[in-house]
Amino acid sequence: MGACLQKHVREKVDSKSAAIVPSWASSPGYIDDDEGRVKLVGDVTCPYTQRVRIALLHKNIPVNASLVMPDDLRSYRAENLSATSPDGKYPVFQHGDQKFTGSVDAMLAYIEETFENPPLLPNGLEKEVARWVSYIRDTFTVNVLDILHNGDPYAQDSLEARLNESLARLDSGIKPQGKHFLGSKFTLVDVYLIPFLSLVDLVTYVRGFTIDSSYSRLLSYKFSMCKFKCYKPVQVGVDLSKDILVKSSIERPPLPLVSFALLQHKSITWHLEAFVKLVKEFDGINRKPFVDTMQRTVFGTRLKELPIAYGRLLEILQEHAQMEERIIFPALEMADQALTESALRDHSRDLPVMNGIREDIKGVMSLRLGNSDHREALSALVGRVEAFEVHVKEHFKEEEKEQLPLLQAAGFGTKKQQPMVGQALAIMESSHSRLLPYILEGLRPHEVHQYLGIMKSTSSDAEKEYLIPKIAHALNNDEYENVRKVAVDRVPALGGPQYTKGQSRPSMDQGDSWYSRRAVSFIH
Repeated sequence: MGACLQKHVREKVDSKSAAIVPSWASSPGYIDDDEGRVKLVGDVTCPYTQRVRIALLHKNIPVNASLVMPDDLRSYRAENLSATSPDGKYPVFQHGDQKFTGSVDAMLAYIEETFENPPLLPNGLEKEVARWVSYIRDTFTVNVLDILHNGDPYAQDSLEARLNESLARLDSGIKPQGKHFLGSKFTLVDVYLIPFLSLVDLVTYVRGFTIDSSYSRLLSYKFSMCKFKCYKPVQVGVDLSKDILVKSSIERPPLPLVSFALLQHKSITWHLEAFVKLVKEFDGINRKPFVDTMQRTVFGTRLKELPIAYGRLLEILQEHAQMEERIIFPALEMADQALTESALRDHSRDLPVMNGIREDIKGVMSLRLGNSDHREALSALVGRVEAFEVHVKEHFKEEEKEQLPLLQAAGFGTKKQQPMVGQALAIMESSHSRLLPYILEGLRPHEVHQYLGIMKSTSSDAEKEYLIPKIAHALNNDEYENVRKVAVDRVPALGGPQYTKGQSRPSMDQGDSWYSRRAVSFIH
């Protein structure tokens, strides 16, 4: 991935075992007595390098491999690697006087022609192998890399659709007999496919995309390939690769302010849907012709959570609107003043509606439970919050389609958006100091990571020393333990013992959580 190079280790690879020896031995200047061996220099996590290694292992070819890791790439490229690959292309393959740099296709063709057995192009399968290799190389590989490296929030739906289409085609092409792609024989199709199919785990971590469960053949193949003798020594875990992409793909999205606003839209929408569902549930209970004393007591207790729940949602909605009015809309005026004026009018109409719902809730709470006025008030509240839900979704959709994309057109690209996120957080300081876990609860795990990453990226190194404890304290809340676990899993610095040991774990408000928590979504 990227330049496909990583921290120097030397690995002696043969058909049966692999041994790691000290990093000093990995320099391309290191003299090996066996000049007849294949030599390979590349990135241990690079899927292109892995293709070459898999082919060599399949054919039991002894290899002197110098594998590197990205952390040390810059220092080693200048000092040690320039002689190996003057053009800077990797991997580098050398056998005798034959040397290839960068072109994995050429390396694999040479390996197949020079080392015939066991073949990767079995007799009778040449055309089918060529067809699938072409598709995997030119389409599937491109789709995987695009979704991994393209953090544009507006591109994600199309990127997921393209990848899903590729996975569907691969699933339909796998032969039902045998454990390899084309059946019982391991071929170049497997060589090309395995390293990039394994990257889907990384796509899941970074983008939240998963292989559809209906692709049973592909899922079975993906499980089996980890046991292939020629792939097992080549495998690298997701943990080794994910750190490379976290800063570029998660913590530093190309349009940070747009991503920040879109993530808030997702969270608000999720909480609004849950709130509407709760009000409708209460209305259904209240309409029952008969409710015994115990049920009425439980219902009355739960009903008291209604103003607390709406209070949280209202605070986020109001601060989000203030952030847009003071940060986003002034920037958009440079591109389309009329559009900004229209958005401000929408906001001015929303405020009375939001406050009206709050007053309606107060009215419901003031009436005696079970009488006709109480039932009518609760039923009226259902209609009001349902209409408000529809309006908010339409409003967000309009902003996402017509307004937020104009930020870049108005000259506010990634660099200019970065400080604007800091300004937005300052405006929303109240909600983020008290309601941060509430905001994160409405997001999926990779989105939680991205949101926290955007918050961190607005600070200097010195400011981060204060920001991490501040975020950790906000998350240190018993009511949102599931959220905290996800946040700590994604950003381990938030889980330091200094943030939990001996400290109180206050609830955000009195009372327990009032609707089904998004626990399932945090186990993706």
